[in-house]
Amino acid sequence: MNLWMRAAGMLLALLPALPAWAVREFNGQGASGAYYRIAVPDDWQAGGPLVLYQHGLDFSAVDDDPGLGPLRDIALQEGYAIAASGFSQRGWALFRAIDENRELLEIFKQQVGTPGEIVPFGGSMGGLIALKLAEQPDIRPHVKGVLALCPPVAGSRAWDSGFDLRVAYDRVCTNVDNGRLRRGAEPYPWAYNLNDIPDDLDNLETDSDVLRALLSVTVCTGVSLPENLRTNGMRERLARLSALTHITNDRFLLTNIAYSTFVLSDVLRAPDKMSGRNPFGNVGAVYADADIDANVLRVTPQPAAAVQFKWLSDFNGDIGSAIKVMSVHTSGDQLVIPAHQSVLRQRVAANQLVSAVVNEAEPSHCGFGTREGLAAWELLRAWKDGGAKPDVAALQQACLSAPGDDACRYDASYVPPTMDSRVPPRTDPPAIDARWNGNWSDPSRNGEGIALEILPDNAAAVYFFTFAPAGDAASQAWMVSGGKVVPGGIVFDNVQYRPDPGAGTPTAASQPWGRMYLGFSDCNNGELRWEGPGGWGSKTVPIKRLTSLHGLGCESAGGGALAQTSGSWADQTKLGSGFHVEQLDATHTLVMFYGSKGTSPFSGWAVGVSDGNLAQGATIPLFVPTGPRFGDAYDPAALQQQAGLWSLTLKLGCTTGTATLTGGGPNAGTTFPFALSRLTRPAGINACAD
Repeated sequence: MNLWMRAAGMLLALLPALPAWAVREFNGQGASGAYYRIAVPDDWQAGGPLVLYQHGLDFSAVDDDPGLGPLRDIALQEGYAIAASGFSQRGWALFRAIDENRELLEIFKQQVGTPGEIVPFGGSMGGLIALKLAEQPDIRPHVKGVLALCPPVAGSRAWDSGFDLRVAYDRVCTNVDNGRLRRGAEPYPWAYNLNDIPDDLDNLETDSDVLRALLSVTVCTGVSLPENLRTNGMRERLARLSALTHITNDRFLLTNIAYSTFVLSDVLRAPDKMSGRNPFGNVGAVYADADIDANVLRVTPQPAAAVQFKWLSDFNGDIGSAIKVMSVHTSGDQLVIPAHQSVLRQRVAANQLVSAVVNEAEPSHCGFGTREGLAAWELLRAWKDGGAKPDVAALQQACLSAPGDDACRYDASYVPPTMDSRVPPRTDPPAIDARWNGNWSDPSRNGEGIALEILPDNAAAVYFFTFAPAGDAASQAWMVSGGKVVPGGIVFDNVQYRPDPGAGTPTAASQPWGRMYLGFSDCNNGELRWEGPGGWGSKTVPIKRLTSLHGLGCESAGGGALAQTSGSWADQTKLGSGFHVEQLDATHTLVMFYGSKGTSPFSGWAVGVSDGNLAQGATIPLFVPTGPRFGDAYDPAALQQQAGLWSLTLKLGCTTGTATLTGGGPNAGTTFPFALSRLTRPAGINACAD
């Protein structure tokens, strides 16, 4: 049984004899710290195909010698180059794996040449990473096919299962002397402390530290003891855990507990992962065991942490309409359960997916035979290159036709169970809709906040109006991003920074800045998580609603608003400057202006409220906030609202408008016109015509 440790590395181990051919190999370490390995046929040229191999979960401290997977020799003979990253993170490497594959692609381009087609391939955790690579907008256009072996498609649900096992074990074994698992620091006693996790667990199945730590499991359940040495109490407790988790194999139980302790704790506590922010919980989960359901520890996840972890850990199916996916699973897998294939079938269109299961007599994790793996690869190759879509029967026939005598077990009659039948669902987080439009801020950070626009088709836009960090010559800063609405929150994966150059070189260009995650507990409360570049740092802050759009408060049904001016506006000839507008009621409108040198005489951001009808035009005094500095040392007492520097004359229709920025005080005599067009119409805002 290969337990997420370079999963699929055992597959196809007995490759048929192949003729010799020349291969160039490269290896080294990228800027991220991840090691890499590349193999290229001697006759490979730029524009040729590349397999990006993804290994499974590896808890070694450093993977400094990544392998190229079981298809290495076959793929090289067929003209593919192969590249693999060892990843810079141990364990659940999804926090950096996608970016480190991007880094690997850049290294490949520099050392070998620019590839044409990219084929992501991996097993277990690596199968999930392969699928997620096909979702990335910058990689997706180059992908024709993906091969994913036993992937944890719904990675966050896999960890729900691990969390359930941990807290259920704590309940079942609570009164057993020497049968309790180690506890960690509050408020998460179910997670080991980092210093209780060895630095280098090369194999969770055989590592002596793991085996010693799990002796308590044997004391409580009798697992690993001969049947005749197990007490009735051991048998009863083991039966309860087995019924709850659907883990019927003793070895799988020990392995799953190793994951639900060492690996889950590392996810929660490691500074390069969740860093103590909790994405795990079980509120709303209904457990089949009445005692466990009534008495188990109930934990509520932190909203932004849950949104971030789910986004990083799940395959969402955003692969366009052309990519072909071949995914196969073993029926007895009790680590990455076959229910993940049910999720995959929901998220990928039937004409783009071959999902198959081999029906095994003995349970394994990703335990395919040589011919079964080769059949999946070769049929994917033919299909992605224009051949007919294969079915499970074709996989079985291709397996039987391949050289060798190992088993062929593809079973077209096998129907994987649903995820909810194996992992109790949690209470649904709030569904983000038009009521979430508005301004939000951390009450302890007065002067800083976000302006949020919920857009049609699960899209969103955000403006983060803040200040430059200490040491920066500029005072203000603002970030902008488009994002995706997900259950419970919004993900902004590509935040752009609009620098205030002050007296420097005029510029309207934005710069890549980082990521932001919003998670909400209800319509008025949530969390903001930002992860910025060096000098900006990462932080999670609570946020509360400051404003809502006319007719779209939390008490509304999320629709029925009047036609109004709310949304984003800009002069298409002056991009880099623009307006975020919120119509608060019939007569009051909040306007936030941002200007960049070269597209405005004012570089920074300002805010004002109109008490007139913008359809007829109104003059709005603008306030320019200055004083605080971004980050942990943010001081709201330093906030100054400078008035009289600028005013704005604004007239807006439904889709077009005009604006004039007029200077006051030291800027007196300066006027600057904008011919505006609407960029966004937030959800819930009725359409209209000028």
